[in-house]
Amino acid sequence: MNEGHRLIVKEFKGKIAELMARFNGLEAEKKQLKNELAELQKQIEVLEHEKATLENKYENLKIAKLVSADYNDNQAAKQKINKLLREIDNCIALLNK
Repeated sequence: MNEGHRLIVKEFKGKIAELMARFNGLEAEKKQLKNELAELQKQIEVLEHEKATLENKYENLKIAKLVSADYNDNQAAKQKINKLLREIDNCIALLNK
């Protein structure tokens, strides 16, 4: 084997080593991404379950509000709002002095 062939073989071995290193790096990255994907899929499942639970609670609250809403509740709410407005007006009057 002459010097030219040795140089080609040496260069070839270097490129193969470089490719193997890149391959190993990509394999590690692939494994990491698969783990991240699995974790994110678990989070999605948990969040979807939580969303369904909250939607169910919300629907129950809407129904409960419709059932329990009557005239007295509306009057009490209006009275509370009017009281808060009077307190706000008093605060504004004090600030203007």
